Amino acid sequence: MRVVEGKGLTVTYRRGKVIAVKGLDFKVDKGEVYILIGPDGAGKSSVLKSTAGVIKYDGGSLRVFGKDPNREREFQKVREKISFMPQGLGHNLYKRLSVKENLEFFADLYGVSEREKRERMELLLKVTGLYPFKERKAGKLSGGMMQKLGICCALIHKPELLILDEPTTGVDPVSRREIWKLIYDFVKEGVTVMVATSYLDEAERGSSILLMKGGEALSQGEPEEVARTKGRVFVVEGEDYRKAYEKLWEITNTVRLKGKKVRAVCKGERIREVLKGLKVEIREVEPEIEDFFVEKVGLKRVKLPEILRPKTIPPEEAVVVKNVVKAFGDFKAVNGVSFTIKSGEIFGLLGPNGAGKTTLIKTILGLYQPTEGEILVAGERERRKIKEIIGYMSQKFSLYTDLTVMENLKLWGAVYGVSLEEVEEIVSRTAHILGFESYLKVKVKALPLGIKQRVSLLSALLHKPPIVFLDEPTSGVDPAERDVFWQVIRTYSKDFGATVLVTTHYLDEAEYCDRLLLMNMGRAVAVGAPDELKKRTKEELGEPFIVYTKNPFEAEEKLKKSGFKAVIYGKKVKVFVKGELDLNRLKEAGVKVLRVKRGEISMEDVFVNEVEKSMGNS
Repeated sequence: MRVVEGKGLTVTYRRGKVIAVKGLDFKVDKGEVYILIGPDGAGKSSVLKSTAGVIKYDGGSLRVFGKDPNREREFQKVREKISFMPQGLGHNLYKRLSVKENLEFFADLYGVSEREKRERMELLLKVTGLYPFKERKAGKLSGGMMQKLGICCALIHKPELLILDEPTTGVDPVSRREIWKLIYDFVKEGVTVMVATSYLDEAERGSSILLMKGGEALSQGEPEEVARTKGRVFVVEGEDYRKAYEKLWEITNTVRLKGKKVRAVCKGERIREVLKGLKVEIREVEPEIEDFFVEKVGLKRVKLPEILRPKTIPPEEAVVVKNVVKAFGDFKAVNGVSFTIKSGEIFGLLGPNGAGKTTLIKTILGLYQPTEGEILVAGERERRKIKEIIGYMSQKFSLYTDLTVMENLKLWGAVYGVSLEEVEEIVSRTAHILGFESYLKVKVKALPLGIKQRVSLLSALLHKPPIVFLDEPTSGVDPAERDVFWQVIRTYSKDFGATVLVTTHYLDEAEYCDRLLLMNMGRAVAVGAPDELKKRTKEELGEPFIVYTKNPFEAEEKLKKSGFKAVIYGKKVKVFVKGELDLNRLKEAGVKVLRVKRGEISMEDVFVNEVEKSMGNS
């Protein structure tokens, strides 16, 4: 049964001056998990809001349960079948009300009977794990818990179509996996779900996906169809991986460097010809959505100019944290954390919401005084000196929206004690390389997200700091923008010798780091290189296999009952097995297998495993 259908859908803003969606055709069938994927500004939210009847569309046609959302009277007949959760942590919640009171409010709003309200609340609170927190104020919940409550409020009246706008943005990978499990639980009940996300790795969780950029469809269909590239995808690793990275730019603009692995989309055997004589191993891998995206839009090679080379290089031990505790009253936000970041290293800091990452960074920056322990930054203890040594790019970008790009850069130059002449010289040599030369006189509030990100990064590098802290730096940008950003960071670290500390929820980004520290509940739970952590996870969980089956929900349930560790991904189930997979065991579990392929341990698997271990759940 067709639930939603758009033909030539067009959505504009500012009286037609801004086109958000351009002539889009799409359809959503009953029981689907339909994922709209793409960077900020792609048009995803406009499609969802039009479908929910929150905004009017301007061209083409749109039908939801056969009714036109632009016709208010007609659409009123099906409105109760639809539930919409807007973008942003807790934006559909009342922060001063408790979890229970929020659910009661939405139940009353939708006219749910007292008996059904009690039953529905009990079910939703237990399924989401929110039952122990039902008396807690919504504003006091973590990001992940807030999103779960938002979904519960959207589901309280048993809608047939659930529309979620970026429900996983800003939440950690453990909460993200829990939110997806929650979505699948309700799909089993017969709910159709439309989800928007900027995380490309979430595409495989859908039954159908729509990949968008600039208001248009780049591709749509099942995840594996969308990931299909014209060229073949190769991974290159080995002693000469940096040389291979440079050489591959001669034949393709799809080259990405992730840690010590180079990934590229190439046609034929050209890759082997151009890398002949280098000490590298070349292997072909299956394409992912990101491969299709970069093949479609292309990447840009960026080299940072010498003018930004740091004035000094940190000592061998660039950042030293020894048994640091930061307490607020009786609560220890950071509890006995120790680690060392080496000079020239890109060091990743990961952890669930509320793990203590932000508190730890603020303590290292000198914004908080540690309750216990010792912190050395480039050998310095004094907070005033530490601030001069560090460049800091915050999650919110720290730019003044009513000032132009150039005005912001001059302001931050003055804050860091950089002369006006030097700021102008730096900008003249870097703006064209970073791609914002034409935006220098534009106010920040009018900038595309990727440009805003690069301006924010340059403002943090103006005083040429030997150590840089990046807090969630690439949230919401597309893979092409993210790649430009990381090329700049790699040059600053690997070529110029600076040290970089980055926090991220985008786990693919963890692969760009030399080493990672995972935190949970204020403590350090794991530290090591990405490949080391993956190897350890594989030893603990077993070999991953991808099982294709007609009913993944039923398969996951049966596999878990038979003692397998299994995670659902759209139409597939990821199963972990010690040793080789015995298909007879799957059949004995009652799973109807269509096909099986060997999978890979992802950083999400590492993250979830380490967090669960630290909480005693594995």
